[in-house]
Amino acid sequence: MTIQELSQKKWIFPPLNINLQTEISNALRISPLLSQLLINRGLTDVESAKIFLDSTLSLLSDPMLLPDIEKSSERIIDALSRGEKITVYGDYDVDGISSTALMVQCLETLSRLYWNQKSIIDYYIPDRLKEGYGLSVEAIKTLSEMGTKVIITVDCGVNAFKEAKLAREEGIDLIITDHHEPGDKSLDSDKDTEKQSSVSCGCDAAFGLINPKLTTSNYPFRELAGVGVAFMLAWALGQIAATRSDHSTVRPQKKKVANEFKDFLMEAIGLAALGTIADVVPLKQENRILAKYGLSSLQNSGNPGIMALKEVAGLKDKTIHSSHVGFNLGPRINAAGRVGNAKKGVELLTAKCENKAKELAEYLESENKRRQKIQSDILQSARKKVLEEVDVDSEMAIIVSDDSWHQGVIGVVASRLASEFYRPVIIIATDGKIGHGSARSIPDFNLYSALVKCQEYSTDRKILISFGGHAQAAGLKLLKNDISKFKEIFNTVSREQMEWDDMTPTLNVDLEVKLSSISSSLFKELKCLFPHGEGNQVPVFATRNVKAVGQIRRFGVSGKHLGFFVRQGDVSFKAVGFGLGDKIDALKQNNGNCSIVYVLRQPFRKETNSRYNNNDMKYKEDIELELKDIST
Repeated sequence: MTIQELSQKKWIFPPLNINLQTEISNALRISPLLSQLLINRGLTDVESAKIFLDSTLSLLSDPMLLPDIEKSSERIIDALSRGEKITVYGDYDVDGISSTALMVQCLETLSRLYWNQKSIIDYYIPDRLKEGYGLSVEAIKTLSEMGTKVIITVDCGVNAFKEAKLAREEGIDLIITDHHEPGDKSLDSDKDTEKQSSVSCGCDAAFGLINPKLTTSNYPFRELAGVGVAFMLAWALGQIAATRSDHSTVRPQKKKVANEFKDFLMEAIGLAALGTIADVVPLKQENRILAKYGLSSLQNSGNPGIMALKEVAGLKDKTIHSSHVGFNLGPRINAAGRVGNAKKGVELLTAKCENKAKELAEYLESENKRRQKIQSDILQSARKKVLEEVDVDSEMAIIVSDDSWHQGVIGVVASRLASEFYRPVIIIATDGKIGHGSARSIPDFNLYSALVKCQEYSTDRKILISFGGHAQAAGLKLLKNDISKFKEIFNTVSREQMEWDDMTPTLNVDLEVKLSSISSSLFKELKCLFPHGEGNQVPVFATRNVKAVGQIRRFGVSGKHLGFFVRQGDVSFKAVGFGLGDKIDALKQNNGNCSIVYVLRQPFRKETNSRYNNNDMKYKEDIELELKDIST
């Protein structure tokens, strides 16, 4: 099987529901096309479609529905009023860093508004390489020695049983806010997975455990990111503080907070969007609301750190979309946790001085460039190993390892190779006698289940020291000497759980349309689907029987990309295909006749008809097609 064969994709079309399409279209006065796009996103009745399109802040649920949030808020308020030291304990990814910044700013705002800033507020981010993910015994002891009385975790802690017990023994009230599955282990954790998997309700030793995924939770939405949970705690703290300030024993009206604290929440929702989008949680219901209003907050933010970050990312004065978080802002924050000091990310997002913020943003920019170089080198090295060491005709999974690879970026490399070779990929960075692996999968293969099966197949002892994750992404730790044996076991499991047909790349298409259906008014209507992200991707269209006309050209480095004009009937559009340069020969051999899958976009720069001028054609220069695949 060649790399070219691996690139052939199967187009998947969802079933059309004309009756429901018509019902939603008539009720909401939207086009049938938009109605079908909503149906494709799981909105199968008028009410849910209306809520999706409205997505107002008033639709956010009462934070007090989260488990332990009221008693946890009371304890935090007590600590603030007494001047006790509170430490926010976060994670080193964008979700964890934005959560930490949000909670620190929340506590500082409450302390200033109500208690004259007498509280001691600190934060702690573990070192990715030295400490790993989540709470650690050593960190708990250190924080205890430094006088911490309350620890608030953000984006971690739900399975930190031993650490929760130690915190209680040290006289620390541990309040855990997390969004991971109870009993599930986060990707980079080195905790004992088997012990964790037997527990479904989290850490009993903690003072409070706030997680929408707990079986005891009454919160109606389970899919909040870590920063979403932190935002809800901040909101609850504002409610409790407002109650305390007027000496009332009656809880205030639902969602009521002081006006100044409301201003903080409207700024903090930008951080909520940052972590929510970057953590790739489903952008539906409450996540969609946080992202929608949060992107607006990021757009207009007066936060020195956000402004400096946008400037180094080339986004100053630009409209901020979810793609900017995923490809511009998020990676710069993530770079600090991957190859540098994650605390710099928190420092940036909490900076009050413009000069300091610019200095920190420039540091993150430098670290991101370093991360890109490290990642590029490892990707090239790993791809070379795959081509030399892996028989893609007989092995359904790819596992490669090396002593020189950096643990902080192997997950991204695994993701790239999983997409390129369309099969499960595990990249292992070895250090001495130990290997740390990051795994990424394809839709039809459950990584976590496969790793469980690998442990069961290990006869004399468990092949993995630890592992965790979910269906599409996982992390693991094993002895370097066991890597070869692990490859054999994992490939055996892969053959049991997959068929070769499962390894045909698929491309999900929303609708098949004629080019004549595409108009400026449609393009404008589609904007009501913003913001796009996981579970609400940019609409993907297919058009059959079109013709590439004019000059068909390759462009970019090594001619990697493809550009031409595409015509159907008397309608023509400019089309660009990033990474589709290899399709040019087949396209020319077929006289330009093809079928295409694409998304709509505005051109980067305005172009005129001069590139392709035919008076019989209606060239729509305000829209172009970004090709995802071409079939000849």
